[in-house]
Amino acid sequence: MRKEAKVVLSLDYGTKKIGICIAETFTGQTKPLPIIKNDKSLYDSLDALMEEWRPNLLLIGKPSNMSEDFNLGLTKLKEFFSSNHNLEPVDVNEDFTSQSLNKSKKNDMKDSYSAELIFQDWFNDNYG
Repeated sequence: MRKEAKVVLSLDYGTKKIGICIAETFTGQTKPLPIIKNDKSLYDSLDALMEEWRPNLLLIGKPSNMSEDFNLGLTKLKEFFSSNHNLEPVDVNEDFTSQSLNKSKKNDMKDSYSAELIFQDWFNDNYG
């Protein structure tokens, strides 16, 4: 795949909170961002992220096994990005991302570090 510079928003979706990482594809640099709560202000928070970062690509971590509630929420999130931002999310297998984290990174930013790993896995598969 040819290297091109794209801004990527990577998400680690959860029913209570969502980890966020912004990245770019030319160098593979990443920056975990503060998590956002999955509550009534979720879509306003996501709109603000989209406005600030203007990503060209959206990655969403998707586990192999999901509860019905999790799958429903994930589906709604994807529809939000498709219909409101004309951006089709790309599913990335997120199995074991949280378990792969360095113990020093398991804090209030844990989910955003997981979003960073989701990007890195995708990046390595596509640009590595």
